[in-house]
Amino acid sequence: MAGKESKLQSMRVLENFPAAVLADIQSVFENGGALSHERCQSVMDALGISAGVLMQRLLPLTGLYASAQISGSQVGAVVNAAMSPDDSDVALFLGANIEFPGQSLAQTIHAEQAAVVNAWLAGAGQIDSIAVTATPCGYCRQFLYELKNCRNLNILLCDQRGGRTTRRRLTNLLPAAFGPHDLGHEGGLMGPPHPAIRLKLDGSAEDPVVFEALSAASKSYAPYSGNFAGCVIETTEGKMYAGRYAENAAFNPSVSPLQAAFIQMTMDTPGGQKKIRRAVLVEIPTAISQRTICELHLNPIGPDVTLEYVEARVG
Repeated sequence: MAGKESKLQSMRVLENFPAAVLADIQSVFENGGALSHERCQSVMDALGISAGVLMQRLLPLTGLYASAQISGSQVGAVVNAAMSPDDSDVALFLGANIEFPGQSLAQTIHAEQAAVVNAWLAGAGQIDSIAVTATPCGYCRQFLYELKNCRNLNILLCDQRGGRTTRRRLTNLLPAAFGPHDLGHEGGLMGPPHPAIRLKLDGSAEDPVVFEALSAASKSYAPYSGNFAGCVIETTEGKMYAGRYAENAAFNPSVSPLQAAFIQMTMDTPGGQKKIRRAVLVEIPTAISQRTICELHLNPIGPDVTLEYVEARVG
């Protein structure tokens, strides 16, 4: 979205909020597309609304992050995520559809994926509900079924025109589902923490970008392939965005580490265009590798950048 157009859309969206909560709402733009627990509570108290209603009110903001050059359709999602073990510290995370011009439609990042990954990268431990601007497609229902709390996950279907909200359980939208337990995995994305995977490089990890990618790889969710992989995008401004691989039992809804890094970069600046200077992938190659798919995802967003590839090992 062009800068001028983005500002105009931002002004139109913010007009829907009372002046008393504008500072809290605008913090979303400074916090990677997230509304902290304290900000959420402040807005809910000021407006006398529930978290579910606030999620619905935030949905128009997601359009500011959408990249829909192919479809022309902005799709958004807001997740309610627990940031503490006792679920008392809850924050809201935004996500939007991200399309890659010139690439196959299969490379598109769906809004639900963007919102979940945004929360996951920020350290969320569980997602209890997700509000969406349109009914989740089958692909997204499958992606959401990988979450640890999938059987209790509530989907808030928000009619932007009529203002009505319908609450449905994910399991009602995805009957006879196929998930992690069918492949012998009892955990799930954002599941109980497992012993940290210690990864090492054969060479030096003094390069801060490589080290950040190595750290991201160690936090991957790769129960089916063991392909721990992390990717870092560095902009010309020197800012780094780290992403990590998230697998899915059905394989196809998996999110590549570069997609995850790009989600973080997109959610950092709504409508902004950042020039990429470097992209580094660190992984443990197994029966699969992220190298080819990351090169594919890098091409439309950094056509002049060559993906730097580093192999790691468990150590």
